[in-house]
Amino acid sequence: MEKRTRILIVLLAVLLVIAAGSYFYRRFQARKAPSTKVAMKLGAPAGPGSKGQKPVASPVAASNKPAAPVKAPVTPPAQEKPAETAVIKTVEGGKEVQYSSAEDFVKNTKLSQTDAEAYVQLKLGDAQKALDAAQGKKDAAAIDHAKKEVALYEDAAKLLKTRVLTGPGTTYVYSSLNKRDPFMSPFEVPKVYPPIPPDAGPLERVPVDQLKVEAIVWSRKGFRAMMLTPDDRAYTVKLGQHVGDKGGWISRITESRVYVTEKIKDILGDVETNNVVLPLHKEAK
Repeated sequence: MEKRTRILIVLLAVLLVIAAGSYFYRRFQARKAPSTKVAMKLGAPAGPGSKGQKPVASPVAASNKPAAPVKAPVTPPAQEKPAETAVIKTVEGGKEVQYSSAEDFVKNTKLSQTDAEAYVQLKLGDAQKALDAAQGKKDAAAIDHAKKEVALYEDAAKLLKTRVLTGPGTTYVYSSLNKRDPFMSPFEVPKVYPPIPPDAGPLERVPVDQLKVEAIVWSRKGFRAMMLTPDDRAYTVKLGQHVGDKGGWISRITESRVYVTEKIKDILGDVETNNVVLPLHKEAK
């Protein structure tokens, strides 16, 4: 090997040793150097030698302050709708007339006896249908209003039975409520009829003798009958079901008859059994 070549190799080796030493020395110094920390000092209170200086709040201290409570939005109370009152509305002389009670209607209406009775029966049927629909939807407000309408038109129907017209616009009304029947024998003990329950169905709101037996069918569970109310609404009944406005019940059903039993008390407490036989409507014809 030539002398020149050996010199170049030695120089190259020296350079490599110097470069390696410099690299490792920088690495060593980097590890030895302490990490830089940022210290924040609270400002000293203003004194004679520090005019105009204001204390600097520590961010750590500021973050430890309790957060202000968040107030929930206040929702105004819902206003309840006033309960609707049941009224009787008619059209008389081309004008709409409104009556607040059954007594007011019977006393002041200008309708004839036939028209008034037909109108009351029509509205009573509509009120009973509305009550059935409200009970199906379980709408408490609608149920309450429908019950008021049913009671109102039932009272009007009862009062119309004692109404006598002697001429246009003249009305005489005799109400037997809480009074003795003038046509009853003084020796006959008055009967005490049970009140109609508020949740009574349409079949429990009319006298038994006003119900019609339209059809009787037989099934594995026994006979069933289809009965019609005065407004021609049909209902299916079975043995033991309550019917009539006096608390009666169906005690027997045959191929052509429906038997209803009523237990009626008098003012002395004695119980009288009243059996009503309703024949099949087709057979009756």
